[in-house]
Amino acid sequence: MLVDIQEGNLSFRFEFDAIKFDDSQYYRDHFFKIQNGIRAVDIVAVNSSTAYLIEIKDYRHPETKNLKPNKLIEVIVNKVISTLSAILPMKNNANISEEKSIAGSFSKTSQIKVVLHIETPPPRRTLEQSCYNVQKIQAELRRKLKPIDAHATIVSKKNLKGLPWTVE
Repeated sequence: MLVDIQEGNLSFRFEFDAIKFDDSQYYRDHFFKIQNGIRAVDIVAVNSSTAYLIEIKDYRHPETKNLKPNKLIEVIVNKVISTLSAILPMKNNANISEEKSIAGSFSKTSQIKVVLHIETPPPRRTLEQSCYNVQKIQAELRRKLKPIDAHATIVSKKNLKGLPWTVE
């Protein structure tokens, strides 16, 4: 099974179950309405016993909201927690079988991995995102998300760090 997911100018290809979570019917029609400002990660994927929560930031795209590193970390942490909160009721209450299925598979996994996919423009002093200290951001994500994934990862198209999908 091949699953292709488009997020802006990036195309993700999975050879296992994956959905564009923040566009899922359950999230949009039900969970999103619970509280003003609730957000979710871009992609939820399940490969065997591993569940992936993938957030994508493409700062090469002019419409991507510019965030300072501490705000970016806060946004990611909130999206991860909100997504996890949505998965259990999605397993039981989703109307679309694909959504119900992936939520069920997610809940049976033995490991959750949080992945932040960042694409940055060439370095410029006037654009903070092009000069992010990725190691510092990753260390802070790992510290904050330790109970969920002590090894949260930051990747890019050029360096997927052995993850089991491709990006073009």
